[in-house]
Amino acid sequence: MTTQLHQNERPMHTTPKAGTRVTLMARLASIAGLAAAMAVCFGGGAGFGPAAAPAGALAATVSDGEGPDTIIFRDGRTVKGTVVSETSTEVRFKGTLYGMAFETAYDKKDILRVVKGERVEGAEGAADTGEPARPAAVTATPPRVEVPAVGEGKLGYYWVDLEGTFGEQISQTPLRDAFEDARRNNADIVILMLNAEWRRDAFSPLPDDAANFDEIFRAEKLAEIFTQDIPRNWEKQPRVAIWIKQAMAGAALLPMVCRELYFSSDARMGGLGNLSFMFEGVGDDVVREKQRSLRLAHAEGWAITGGYDPRLVRAMARVEYVLSYRMRDGRAELFEGYPANADEFLLTDDGKDSNTDTLQQRVSGQGNDVLTLNASVAQVLGLSRMTVNTKDELLNAMGIERTGVHIPGRSTQLMRDWVNGLDNSKRRLRKLRDDFGDVQVQAPGDYNARSRARGQQRAILEEMRRILRGRFGEAITPRWMAQNEIPPEAQINIMLEQIRIQQMQDRK
Repeated sequence: MTTQLHQNERPMHTTPKAGTRVTLMARLASIAGLAAAMAVCFGGGAGFGPAAAPAGALAATVSDGEGPDTIIFRDGRTVKGTVVSETSTEVRFKGTLYGMAFETAYDKKDILRVVKGERVEGAEGAADTGEPARPAAVTATPPRVEVPAVGEGKLGYYWVDLEGTFGEQISQTPLRDAFEDARRNNADIVILMLNAEWRRDAFSPLPDDAANFDEIFRAEKLAEIFTQDIPRNWEKQPRVAIWIKQAMAGAALLPMVCRELYFSSDARMGGLGNLSFMFEGVGDDVVREKQRSLRLAHAEGWAITGGYDPRLVRAMARVEYVLSYRMRDGRAELFEGYPANADEFLLTDDGKDSNTDTLQQRVSGQGNDVLTLNASVAQVLGLSRMTVNTKDELLNAMGIERTGVHIPGRSTQLMRDWVNGLDNSKRRLRKLRDDFGDVQVQAPGDYNARSRARGQQRAILEEMRRILRGRFGEAITPRWMAQNEIPPEAQINIMLEQIRIQQMQDRK
């Protein structure tokens, strides 16, 4: 039996503020009756969570306005306007939004860069003169690290640590940046240490039989770096190796596109074994099996691209698939079916009746309903070239313990900046969620007050949408958004339209 992980299963790590405000899920559920909601002129408007909106919340949510100056925040958002003053701890800023002027102070610890544009003579800022002055250009290209010449007969290797949650801390943008840094530093070899977390929460590691097959689609964005970016961008193709410590679910696809793999002694690679149970109760058997076959063929294609036998992916994904191997001329030869001779060995059985893995087998990692590769099996099957547990052992296994010269590139900084930026974006989304809930459109009452409140709601929603579309949006997963009551972009668009119609129908 395989434990299926659903998209929103993992418990949330951040609990929204308690209180009497309507929760996100209750508010979003009301969107299902959008036609009726759109007829409402007054009331709470579109909402999505408990909140507390501080004074100046509108100014704090500006993402683009008019003005000569630009503030670039660490979470990826920007704000345009005019710098009024600047101290060692804050930047005082003013601008306009939806025709309303604001002035507020931003904490410098949240700011990545302040770009000051040219001033228009005789004017306080571009917001008052019509056309804003163009800000100075900002370049995101990092300087090339000067690396000492490796010398004749030496090989420069570039090291990248891929650690954290796959699809979040381990994502395509920082990996692509690291490969570009390696290319600019003339690396001969790129080594990736892959250690993707496999846990339900901070305290609960997941067993071998837990699975999430559909994470392979998240992995494709990273796999394209190997199959497209490197062949296209590198004049001299680098040697690429992956040292696997843990690669489950989507992370298991990434090694499949690399031809040089090494396992640590406690490594695992798998977590795809729920394919046979997907779509249960949806449509008929023919439709379900067609969907499963399409997904499997997709994953097998990546294995073929990397030069591996696609039957390994099938054994990882399908419980009913029986796969064995025999040794021929010192190499493993795969075949479908059960062993018939003493020199043949079973990898996976059909998982039926007495062949179903027991609880003890599942907990101990000894089950064989689906294939989870460990160091010894991976080496026997020819995926892993050698089992290594230290960097020195790895360099020795790669044959570069004497000829390899480490290139001190920016990979550590790139990964750290990505993690920090992602954390800031998530923090900002939670803050916007909380701010939104306290913005109330009161009725009946002051028309101007209601209009301002709706303007605040729109500004908050639009900033949330910009974050989701921005640099770190790729790593803000549907699971995290559901756990933290952040609406996806499609729902944000509906809420914005709902607010627009409410404003049109409102009367003074």
